Amino acid sequence: MKGKSRGKIIAVKVAISVAFFFLLFSFVQSNELVSVFARVNWFYFTLSFVLAFVMLLVSCMKWKVLLDASGRKIRFFILLRTYLIGYFFSNLLPSTVGGDVIRSYYAGELIGNQAYAAVSVFLERFTGMLFLLVFVIVAPLMQPALYRSPFIFVPAMAAAFLLILIFGIWKLKEPLAVPDRVLKRLFVMLTRWAVSTKISWLQNIIGGCEDLYHAILQRVQKFKSELKTALAAIRRDKRIFIFILVLTITFYFLTWLNVYVSFLAFGVHPDFVAISALVPTIMFVAQVPLTLLGNLGFVESVFVFYFLQLQIPAAESLAMGLLLRVKMLTMGVIGLFVYLSLTRGKNRSFERTDDLVE
Repeated sequence: MKGKSRGKIIAVKVAISVAFFFLLFSFVQSNELVSVFARVNWFYFTLSFVLAFVMLLVSCMKWKVLLDASGRKIRFFILLRTYLIGYFFSNLLPSTVGGDVIRSYYAGELIGNQAYAAVSVFLERFTGMLFLLVFVIVAPLMQPALYRSPFIFVPAMAAAFLLILIFGIWKLKEPLAVPDRVLKRLFVMLTRWAVSTKISWLQNIIGGCEDLYHAILQRVQKFKSELKTALAAIRRDKRIFIFILVLTITFYFLTWLNVYVSFLAFGVHPDFVAISALVPTIMFVAQVPLTLLGNLGFVESVFVFYFLQLQIPAAESLAMGLLLRVKMLTMGVIGLFVYLSLTRGKNRSFERTDDLVE
């Protein structure tokens, strides 16, 4: 049943992805897209691939800084290979297993602590998301007229709401206390009801659900414990905080530059300030998980829609979006070869050995 359910989810997401591409190509004539690709500037085309790799290095370095706080420092090159494998699982495999899960697992094998590895991946993503929420709110200030559009104003308000919500949860000492009490009482009531019915299979189902809940709660509590350890390490060493701050800001600057250079690759010269004002909102909206393979089809549609706000024709925006997609797929293909090389034969690259430690 579980396999069938996953299969249905994948099928639905594939259908949505196809629908988005059908919609895109209904707005863009094929001859227009061919014309855009025909005037590619190979210098900027190559530079855009270099930028994509630099962005990968910055993300991996940020992850390493967080992992190093555990006290066991893993070589950067080893983590880079792991990051590439994550790209393979996220961008080339139509599965519900994301690259972050794979990175977390392999990092846990390396440091001998799966919970802390999960924390490091979470913090890398979470700090990036926090900055993205801030940029969604403040970046349009570079082009204040953008706020007149509900497609800019509404995401900015949503980002502000999420920041307030995150801050509120952060301030709570025991955010899971109330849900835990409610669920425990619910299980008590359901158990009594099942016993009164004298239906054995119903009692087994409720008992199984309760056991599953306790197992999940135990993992969450362990995750929370490791999260406190990581945050304590960051508080003790202010350099970790500064590194994370600098690397996160650098990453987002590179995302703006990446989009700008990708436009230049097709002879489009947009205003860099306008690009910087708009890209955070695009990244925020594109986070909605509607399709597979890194939101294939949906992300490209969001690019086309939002860059129309800057009077950039749909064909040029689609070409730029497809170039970004090709770069992601290229990283995924490299990750595939890394994955195959590390899983072939008796390779021990992901076992805890001293040669992996700095």
